[in-house]
Amino acid sequence: MSAPRISALRELAGEAELERRDFVYEATEQLRRFLAANRERLLEIGPIKLVDDEQDYLLFDPVDEVWTTRLTYQDPADSEWYDEEQTVEAVSEVVELYNLADILSWFIDAARDPTNHLISADKLAAHEAVADEPNDEDWQADLSTAQQETIAAQRLWQLADAYRTQIGDQQKQVLREFAANAEEVLARTGDLVLLDEETDTLVLRADGRFETSLDLSDMPNGTALNDEPHRMGLTVTDARTVADVYDPTDVLQWVTDALTERYPAVDFTAVYE
Repeated sequence: MSAPRISALRELAGEAELERRDFVYEATEQLRRFLAANRERLLEIGPIKLVDDEQDYLLFDPVDEVWTTRLTYQDPADSEWYDEEQTVEAVSEVVELYNLADILSWFIDAARDPTNHLISADKLAAHEAVADEPNDEDWQADLSTAQQETIAAQRLWQLADAYRTQIGDQQKQVLREFAANAEEVLARTGDLVLLDEETDTLVLRADGRFETSLDLSDMPNGTALNDEPHRMGLTVTDARTVADVYDPTDVLQWVTDALTERYPAVDFTAVYE
């Protein structure tokens, strides 16, 4: 298969991944807004079995704000199929598992047939008891100022960590796209040495891959590629691995620094059609 076709397919995959991430993010935010706007109604209704058929199972508990889904798998030991329920707390995970349009449609179906979608009164009693408990703000009012501050700090840490992870994932995607899109021009410039220190070497190859002096033996299989390195003592890897080891922003800065050093007479702000 020709290199241009493979390159075009890689670029298409990168664009598709970006679109998928945008779709999941927007769908997650829309579902969060829907749940938040209808929280009081949902607490009054209680757990809702949104779907229960051969293919899908999804139950939402507004009290604990968790989703229960069903994992169907075949045990290789006896070749029998088994169902195993699993609990999902993150809305983003639910959106990854089920189409948002289906989830909202299932809420509509539940209203049309509440008998088969709502939990029976006897099973609901335990949930109602929990729902009647004071909300987070009320129970925190009885805590000391130091305890309230600790809880607030924990929540802030979790929020910051979640957004840090999201930003990190976006940066990794950007570095992968850069490496894929840079193959054509790298073929003309050749390898770029980004880092050349005693214990840390990083090279951007002309084929869009990287070579590093880091020990990748403890990382997952497939991290170290089978390609022969251009420099002795280095290991070939891809942008995904490099983004796990180095800050992608630093890597891109090193690329511009390496080009500036190699081509001091070039005006890199000039635009060529």
